[in-house]
Amino acid sequence: MINLINKLIKLLFLLMTDLMAYFTSLSLAFVTRKLIGVIILKEIESTYAFGYLLNFWWMPLIFLFFIWYEKLYTTRSSFWDETKEILKAVSLSVIFIFTILFLSKKSNEISRLTIVFLFLYALLLFPIFRSFGKKILNRFSIGKASVVIIGADSWGISVAKSIFKDIHLGYDIKGFLDDFKKGYVEIKSIKIPILGDLKDLEVLKDVDTIVISIPSLSSLSGDRLFNLINNAYQYSKNIFIVPGLKDVGLLNNRLYYLFDEKIFLIKIKNNLRSKINQAIKRIFDIVLSLLILPFLLILIPIISILIKLDSKGPLFFVQDRLGKDGKLFKCIKFRTMYLNNEEILIQFLKKKEEAYKEWQVFKKLKNNDPRVTNIGKFLRKTSLDELPQIFNVLKGDMSFVGPRPYLPSEEKDMGIYKNYIILPKPGITGLWQISGRNKLTFKDRLSLDIWYVKNWNLWLDIVILIRTIKVVLKGEGAY
Repeated sequence: MINLINKLIKLLFLLMTDLMAYFTSLSLAFVTRKLIGVIILKEIESTYAFGYLLNFWWMPLIFLFFIWYEKLYTTRSSFWDETKEILKAVSLSVIFIFTILFLSKKSNEISRLTIVFLFLYALLLFPIFRSFGKKILNRFSIGKASVVIIGADSWGISVAKSIFKDIHLGYDIKGFLDDFKKGYVEIKSIKIPILGDLKDLEVLKDVDTIVISIPSLSSLSGDRLFNLINNAYQYSKNIFIVPGLKDVGLLNNRLYYLFDEKIFLIKIKNNLRSKINQAIKRIFDIVLSLLILPFLLILIPIISILIKLDSKGPLFFVQDRLGKDGKLFKCIKFRTMYLNNEEILIQFLKKKEEAYKEWQVFKKLKNNDPRVTNIGKFLRKTSLDELPQIFNVLKGDMSFVGPRPYLPSEEKDMGIYKNYIILPKPGITGLWQISGRNKLTFKDRLSLDIWYVKNWNLWLDIVILIRTIKVVLKGEGAY
C-alpha cells in the first residue's frame, strides 16, 4: 500500500512539474512575441493578453499526452535518455497542435510565432524542470525503486557504481546476492550488504527490480543459470540482464528473435559507415560553425593580441595530425608554447625522472609544463586554444565531435585501434574531453575513441557538446 501511494505521489508531482514547464514556456513565448511585436514587427503587433492563451486549455493536455505516450511517467531512464524522449514528446506535441489549429481553421486565432517560441522554450525547460523534479523526489526518497544485484564481481559493482552516479534513475540498491562474497561491498564510502548467496532468493520478495550480471555467474551451469533467471521472474516484473558485451557498439542495435529456437540475435550497426549519416554529421558541423563564427570573430583578435604581448612567435600553431582514413591535415590552434619547446622538453625530461615516466604514460605533462607560456596556461585551462579549429571544421578536415586528432608519431602506439579511430574525422571535442581529458592515459583515450566510433549517432554528438560546455567552464582535467 505504501509503495502504491509513493508511486501515485511521484506521478502527480511529475505531472505538476511538466505543467509548470509548459506554463513557464508559454509565458516566455508570450513575452518574447510581445517584444518582437514592439521592436521588430510593429505593423503586426500582437494585441491579446496572456489570459487569452489560457482559453486554449487543450494545449497543455496534448503535451502531457505525448509525454505519457513516450512512457516518461512510468519508465526509469538516465538523464540524457529521458531528455531525448522529452524532446521527441515536445516536438510531437507542437506538430499536433499546429495540425489541430490548421484542420479546425483556427490558426488565425493565435499567433503562430508564439507557438514556435513555445516549442523552443519547451525544448530547453522541460528537461530542466524534470531534472529538478527528480532531484526533489530523490531527496525525499519518493518513488524510488529497490534493486538487488545478482553477482558482486567487477561487472555487478560497475552496475552499482552507475546507479549511484545517475540519481536521475531513482534506484535504491538494497544489496547483492553472490556465492563467493560475504559481508558487504564498499562503493563511494557506502557499504552495500551481501544479502546471501544464489540460493537465498527469498530476499527478492519485496524488490522492485532485479539486475542479473551474467558475467558474474560464469561458474554456473546452463541449467542453473536458466532456473535462476526464471525464478527471478517470480519475484519481480522488472528484470535487467547484463550480457557481458562491454566493448561492443550497442547504442545502435536491434534485436531479432528466432522463435523456433527460442534465441535472439543482436544486430550491431556501425552508423559512421553510412554515407547518409556522414552527410548528416557534415551538415550539423557546417550549421553549428556558421552559428558560432560571429562570436569567434570577436574573440580571436582579442586572444591574438594577448599572445603577441606574452611571447615572441606566430599567433597560430599548425601541426600535422591524422585525419579521416589516416590522411594528414594541418590542425590549427593558438600557440601556447615557446618556440624552442622541443628543446625545453628534452632537457626537462632528462632532469626529471618522474616527469619522464609521466610522459611515457600520458604523452603529456600534467603539472608545470615548462614549454607552456603564461597566456598559454590560461588558453589551455579554458580550451580557448582550440577555437581556430573551427576553420578545420569548415574546411572539412575535422568535425565538432569525434576522436582526438592524433599525431603521426602516435600512429604506432595506436596499434589495432587505428582502423577504428581513423574511420571518422577527428573532433574538436569528444568522449575523452568529457571523461577526464588530460587525466586519462593514452590507452584510456584510445578506448573511449573506439567506443564513440562504434556507438555514434547524432544525439550522442549533441550530448557530448552540451557536456563539453560544462567541463570547459569548470576546467575539469585541463592544464
